[in-house]
Amino acid sequence: MRDVVEMNLSKPVNVTDTSFIRAAVQARIQADGLDGPPVELVRFHVFIHCTQGLGQHMVDFHDHEIQPGTAIWIRPGQVQRWSALHDRFEADVIVFESSVIPDLPLFDRFIGTTSITELDDDAARLQELTEWMATDLETNQDHATAAAVVGVILRLFARQALNDNVPADTPGRRLAAAFVDSVGRNVEQRSVAWHAQRIGASTRSVARATAETFGQRPKEVIDAHVILEAQRRLAWSTIDIATIARDLRFSEASNFTKFFRTRTGSSPSTFRDTMTALGSDKT
Repeated sequence: MRDVVEMNLSKPVNVTDTSFIRAAVQARIQADGLDGPPVELVRFHVFIHCTQGLGQHMVDFHDHEIQPGTAIWIRPGQVQRWSALHDRFEADVIVFESSVIPDLPLFDRFIGTTSITELDDDAARLQELTEWMATDLETNQDHATAAAVVGVILRLFARQALNDNVPADTPGRRLAAAFVDSVGRNVEQRSVAWHAQRIGASTRSVARATAETFGQRPKEVIDAHVILEAQRRLAWSTIDIATIARDLRFSEASNFTKFFRTRTGSSPSTFRDTMTALGSDKT
């Protein structure tokens, strides 16, 4: 999405479609001499709604199956890759800044909810809203109105997420969300006590919350985020492994390599080579 992101640096909301995406991805491939679509760091929110066709889209190393009615919400800081299969589906794409949705934190309860398989009756409403917003933006450049429409679209997504059995909102889940937010914003801090203090909770309360919400200990949640952040940097950047290790507060690159291999089954260099090879996917 690099080309779309750069195009929107001065626009808080923009609407495009997969025709533009295909052209942008192909231009990137040709300009950089790539074999296929690369892994890209997403700096804005990206909302994809499939209107026809079938395909796949990778978000944070998970391939999401795409079909009519599928909606995908990608957050800033995640990585994505438009696979060769993105040529097989049509979709509306909304790119927006966090600032356009004042109550965006209300959606923190949908931790881990990236893809909704089927929007059912809401799919037609979402398509109509998107088409109207695109026309209004082109005519009036009214981003305040567009922001309001984006808010409605996210609520349609959230409503369906609830129907898909997202756990109920509880004090424990809110505490777990705060803990995950702290870890995501300070991934180099690997101390449970550090994050607990930051969010004003005891380590025991955090442990109960993560067990209730994720079935994991707090340290497991932290380690998973460290691994994910390492994978993101290895996949989309050319930063050397020693620098990534240092940025994630490992005393030695060898300690980082051992940590990474233990939890993923491969070395950082092997993972990077694998993700680069995936860019030449001809499926």
